[in-house]
Amino acid sequence: MGEAVELAARAVDEAWSAHVAPLIPAGQPSFDAHVHLGADWADGAAQTPERYLAQMQAADVAHAFCFPFAAEHPHEYRARNDVVIAAARESGGRLVPFCRSEPGEGFARELERALDDGARGIKLHTSHHRFEFDHPGLADAFAIAHERRVPMLFHAGRGLQPFADELDALLARFPDAQLILAHAAMADMHRVAERFRSHPNVRFDPSLPNALDVHALCALVAPEQLVFGTDAPYYTVRGVQAKLLLALARAGGGPEDVRSALFGAAERLARGDDAGALRPPLGAGELRLSIDRLRAHDYLLMCIPLIWQRQPDTTGALQLARQALHHLDAPEIDSARTLLELAARSWAEELASGDRSEVLSVKWQTFRAVEFADALILSGVTDA
Repeated sequence: MGEAVELAARAVDEAWSAHVAPLIPAGQPSFDAHVHLGADWADGAAQTPERYLAQMQAADVAHAFCFPFAAEHPHEYRARNDVVIAAARESGGRLVPFCRSEPGEGFARELERALDDGARGIKLHTSHHRFEFDHPGLADAFAIAHERRVPMLFHAGRGLQPFADELDALLARFPDAQLILAHAAMADMHRVAERFRSHPNVRFDPSLPNALDVHALCALVAPEQLVFGTDAPYYTVRGVQAKLLLALARAGGGPEDVRSALFGAAERLARGDDAGALRPPLGAGELRLSIDRLRAHDYLLMCIPLIWQRQPDTTGALQLARQALHHLDAPEIDSARTLLELAARSWAEELASGDRSEVLSVKWQTFRAVEFADALILSGVTDA
């Protein structure tokens, strides 16, 4: 780790301690509902159980739903599922194993086998590359989840067609299936939220790059439907906590909402329980921000794909974001300025010598600093 990268990492930790840690009730651990283990065949991402368990210890994560990365061929999931189940057994209950497969020959059989062998949930990665919510084979997975009352986590982010109608039909057939829609269901967020905001079997995790989507989620669904999930190793505990808890606080959420989102919602899922009584969404469905904050946010969104694709900031978007904050005076803006100043330095350093093992460099510290700054910028209520 170079000097600039190390300074940016330290600044993220300091910003978390100043602005996010005070929102967490004393002694409250987290339950991470979205963790990958192993190695992805296509995008270069990897994470060992030992590495994530160490991260759990450092970040006060008590338990995590974990499952295999994507395999090139569906028949490979049996071995990958067994690795995750074995890691969970060795973790002393900290890792809660989910099994994974894809619709096709042997799909239901592998899910049943893995659940019989110790898996406690199902992960399915819907996408246009493999299968979407209209695939007839998904009924087999819903039937299993309905009968066994085990949770299912679905990819519901980029790369999907709108899916609210198909999901509605599946839940009508299998009403006891418990779902986590990952990435705030951003592929069809508004329609899904309208359809399922009063459905106690549907939850949403906030693992996505755009903090504004998390604010939208808090305004659209019941607070009991929010479940903390990092999509590790793509996002971090502290980064997702910043996006989720700052958005919750801005919407008027209190300590009980934080406890539910960080731990209680996933704990209920692990037991096979629904979300219970649902309250109306927090806030008024509007996010009032100064023009300067909105401008800075937009420029930071321009930076993220450049960082991921290891491109230089030839448009000067990061500098424009910093300059948009010039007239603002608030503690979270001071922290955001520091993060962005250091991100400019770490960006150059990581372009020269940063890790290139992933197709998209989501683990670069530059991205971590930019996403945290964005969460801080959107968290302000008033400006002088």
